[in-house]
Amino acid sequence: MSSLTDMSPVLIPVIALLIPIASIIAWAVIKVTRLNLLHETIRHISSTGQPIPPELLAEIVSSKRS
Repeated sequence: MSSLTDMSPVLIPVIALLIPIASIIAWAVIKVTRLNLLHETIRHISSTGQPIPPELLAEIVSSKRS
């Protein structure tokens, strides 16, 4: 137990820095996954010959800008 007490001054700042890094990585993974699903949907719609809704195209354009 004393080794944990000795390491706590180091562990607390490391964990405090890892939390924002993990949230940024999670946000990026979610954004990439969402864009991939959106592209897959548009590809499927276009392969069936249906018109692509303008909302989907607008969402891709707006997500590329941010």
